[in-house]
Amino acid sequence: MSDEAVYLEKRGPVGHLVLNRPEKHNALRFSDLDDLVELLHEAEADDDIRVIVLRGNGKSFCSGHDYNDAVRSYGLEPQADGTTPRRPSQRSRLTRDRRLGEGYKAFHFSLKPVIAQVHGTCTGAGMYLAELVDLVICADTARFSHAEQRFGLAGNTWHLNTQILLYGPKRAREILLLGDAFDGLEAESLGLANRCVPEAELEAVVEDWATRVAQHPRDALVTGKAMWQMALESLGGSEQFARGYVGHTLGTNLRFEDDEFNFLKQRQQAGTREAFHQRDTYYDQ
Repeated sequence: MSDEAVYLEKRGPVGHLVLNRPEKHNALRFSDLDDLVELLHEAEADDDIRVIVLRGNGKSFCSGHDYNDAVRSYGLEPQADGTTPRRPSQRSRLTRDRRLGEGYKAFHFSLKPVIAQVHGTCTGAGMYLAELVDLVICADTARFSHAEQRFGLAGNTWHLNTQILLYGPKRAREILLLGDAFDGLEAESLGLANRCVPEAELEAVVEDWATRVAQHPRDALVTGKAMWQMALESLGGSEQFARGYVGHTLGTNLRFEDDEFNFLKQRQQAGTREAFHQRDTYYDQ
């Protein structure tokens, strides 16, 4: 196993993009997502690889962005003396968020089919990737959610067009506004997952699907994906990411009133783990 946070593993015609921070439930730092996109492009350029599997080592697929890394990257980490730093400029935030949006867009418009193999926790960035790739096979024990919306986003996300098409408008609003968790069986019923299987069978089923997809000619796979992308473009496939990165900058620069839950403030007072617990207790009460 590689020591890298993300790595590419080749198994015949199948390339495995692996998230490898098991101790963090594969939470992605911004640099990890950048590296993951580079490995995606490497797999796209490798003529021996016909289909790509995205999976995570350890107990989870992906628990979202590493919040501590996000706070540091956005310049929101308190100073050593506890004072609040100067708020980052809008231009610096837009630049960082545009790069994030381009990373998600790379998976949405990959040149080759991508299958997500989902187990354990799948939230935040993990959910975005699962929603944007071609196929999802999940374990029945997987836990999905858009709990990141409870940071103050409340329906403001990177790829609303995809989510509306995937879930339908009313259900998409429900999933985003409530941020409730659901299991693999519900993910299948919602259309997020193509198949839900017992966790012990997950790897074998994914391998079977990937092998069957890889039987198509190389040109057919790439041409078929290109036509799929043209259809997505007619439905706002690219435009949603341009809107999404602006929305993310705005949504993470909110003014919280005294009677509203402020995650960043609670994190400064009680630490990250306790702030997550307080957030979910607040929204689930």
